[in-house]
Amino acid sequence: MTEEQAGELAELQPKVAQQKQQSKERSAKRYQGLRAAADRVVVLEELEGRGS
Repeated sequence: MTEEQAGELAELQPKVAQQKQQSKERSAKRYQGLRAAADRVVVLEELEGRGS
């Protein structure tokens, strides 16, 4: 690996790490939203079953 390539790698690694972290955070938020919706459906179905 040349010095130039090593410099490029050092420059790109933090950018890629940041992008991966942001992607994980977006996925976690999306999962939380879906989980909350699924939990709400369960509650509403239970209420429907009770005739309330």
